[in-house]
Amino acid sequence: MKLNLEQIKSITAGAVRITEEDGAIRLFRFSEEQTELYKTVRKDFYNKTYSTAGIKLKFKTNSKTLALNVFAKPSSSRYFFDVDIFVNGELKYTLSGNLKDGEEISNKYANGTYDLGEGDKEVCLYLPWSVDLRICSLELDDGATLVPYTYSRKMLVFGDSITHGYDAKGPSKAYSSLIADFLDADAVNKGIGGEVFRPELCKMAENFTPDVISVAYGTNDWSQTDKETFDKNSEEFYMTLSKLYPAAKIISLAPIYRVDFQKPTKVGPFTYIADKFHELEKKIPNMTVIECFDFLPHTPDVFEDLKIHPNNEGFTYYANGVIEGLKKIF
Repeated sequence: MKLNLEQIKSITAGAVRITEEDGAIRLFRFSEEQTELYKTVRKDFYNKTYSTAGIKLKFKTNSKTLALNVFAKPSSSRYFFDVDIFVNGELKYTLSGNLKDGEEISNKYANGTYDLGEGDKEVCLYLPWSVDLRICSLELDDGATLVPYTYSRKMLVFGDSITHGYDAKGPSKAYSSLIADFLDADAVNKGIGGEVFRPELCKMAENFTPDVISVAYGTNDWSQTDKETFDKNSEEFYMTLSKLYPAAKIISLAPIYRVDFQKPTKVGPFTYIADKFHELEKKIPNMTVIECFDFLPHTPDVFEDLKIHPNNEGFTYYANGVIEGLKKIF
C-alpha cells in the first residue's frame, strides 16, 4: 500500500506545507513568503530553507513491513543524510546516503525495506536536516492500518546552525528534535545555518498558533554584528513574537559555550548576549531565559568541528540541560 499525498500529510509534523511534484512529495518548514525573504538575504540561506530539518512522520500501524524510497538534493554544505526510523520509541534503522563522491556532488536516491515486527506499533521517521529530501514512496503492507499520531503541543523553533542540526549524525539526535520529543510537540524548525536575529522573519505570521516558541540566536550575532545591531534586532524579534503569540511560552536559549568565546568582538564579551536576554525578560511577560553556556563540557571533543557545532554527545548535553530548564517552566 503506497501512501498518497493526503495520507502523508496526515502523519507529518514539522512542515507548514506539503506538495507533490513530479511524482515525489516535498515537505517544507518555511512558508513561501519566508522562503522569498531568504532569497533576498543570501543564496545559501535560501537553499537551506529547503532542508527537511525537524520534519518527521509519526503514526501507528499493524504493518509488518515499511518500504521507503527517497530523493535527496543538496541544500547546505553538508552532503551526508540520514532518515532515522524508530519503532515503539527505539531507533531500529537508519537509511543513509551521501551526495558527495570525492569532489563530485550530485542528487541521490536511497531506499530500503524494513521489518517492523508483528502487531500494532508506533513508527516515527525523522527526516534529515542536511539536505532537501523528497519522498518518492512510502509503503506499508496492503490493508494495513494507519493512525496519525496526536501531539500535545505546537511548537515554533528559531535559531542558527545548531538549531538547524549541524552536526548531528542522525536527525533524531539534534537538540531541537530531543526537546520537541520531550515536550511531545509538533515542532516547526526555522533554524538556518549562519543566521542571526532577523525580525522580518518572525513578522511573517505562521499558519498555526504555537504553544511554545524557542529562540536560539546570539552566537553569530556576537561574532558577526555589532552591539547596536544586536540590541535592536534581538529586542524587535522578541517583542514581535510576544505581540503575535501572547499566549505562547517564549523560551530564550542563551548561547552554548564555544571554544573562541574570549575573542574580542564589536558586541563585547560573550556574556553580554545572555545579559541582554535577561534585560528583555523583564519587559516581556511570556519570555523565559535559559542560560546554556555551561550545559556542554568546555572541551573541543563535544564539538564535531572542535569549535562551534556539537556532535551527538554535545547535543545530548545541550538537550538535557534545556530539558531540565523546561521542567521548571512546564
